[in-house]
Amino acid sequence: GSGQRLEVVMVQRNENAALWAGYCRRREQLRDKLRAAGSGKFQVRTQSQVADIPAAKSLIERGELCGEANEFYLFHGTHPSAAKSICDTAFAIKKAGSRVGMLYGPGLYFAEASSKADEYAADDPNGIYSGLYGMLICRVTCGRVNHTDAVEPRVQDLLDSVLRHKTHDSVLGDRERCRGTYREFIVFDSEQAYPEYVVIYRRV
Repeated sequence: GSGQRLEVVMVQRNENAALWAGYCRRREQLRDKLRAAGSGKFQVRTQSQVADIPAAKSLIERGELCGEANEFYLFHGTHPSAAKSICDTAFAIKKAGSRVGMLYGPGLYFAEASSKADEYAADDPNGIYSGLYGMLICRVTCGRVNHTDAVEPRVQDLLDSVLRHKTHDSVLGDRERCRGTYREFIVFDSEQAYPEYVVIYRRV
């Protein structure tokens, strides 16, 4: 949770050609959609907060993120064995929120802050990752973002804006503004997220 110190044990880069191809195709579609609509670019704190950290800044620069599609690096907390499964076979929307609930509907939840993603993480009870936690650093293409700072969001309206009316491509749940905690980005299409790095860590 907040204030917990995290110690990285291992980082691996995921190279999955099939997942990457699907992700790139969807990113291109959303980039073209935003261009046609003249929608503005969004800013996330994963970029601004690491401006003074050379290694992190270098990673983001190497990623050549597509600002025109509102593509960002964001964190997703999980447990180590699930992180491997996601890298092999993609995110499963049907499992979304199965452990910690779904304030903004059944989607894939991503955080700007690793401390928020850590709230979603769990350790594997046995095996080689026993006592360790998992986090994914993902490319997430958010497209047109539906921003809400409602304390009790109207979930069906948010879902309809993305899945039914298609006026938006993702949701930004702004708990920072309404609760003083964190912002979360939610997508409802697994091809809008690519798990690029697996981080295995412990809480100390």
